[in-house]
Amino acid sequence: MGEMITKPDANPILLAALNIIICGLPIGYFMMGQQKKAIAAFIYSAVLWIVTLGMGGWALAFLWAYDAYLLGQKLASGESISDTENGLEFLNNLPGFK
Repeated sequence: MGEMITKPDANPILLAALNIIICGLPIGYFMMGQQKKAIAAFIYSAVLWIVTLGMGGWALAFLWAYDAYLLGQKLASGESISDTENGLEFLNNLPGFK
């Protein structure tokens, strides 16, 4: 298990929005302290943007946003999360997300 992150002042909606605003650049993950995950998400988004001419990148942006929202809720409720934790269980199967 990696480093534990505690941010009781986290705003789940802001974290989700930051993962969508600049599609492909998941700033919400950086704000939470999940740098490794943010870099992996950026790489996945960039590849999908190129392969699908942009459409797949938007789908991933919304997926990253929902994941950040779920993690932001945990943080806002006073819980700690791991720097490799995912709000969506299936993301654990992606290289770079665990």
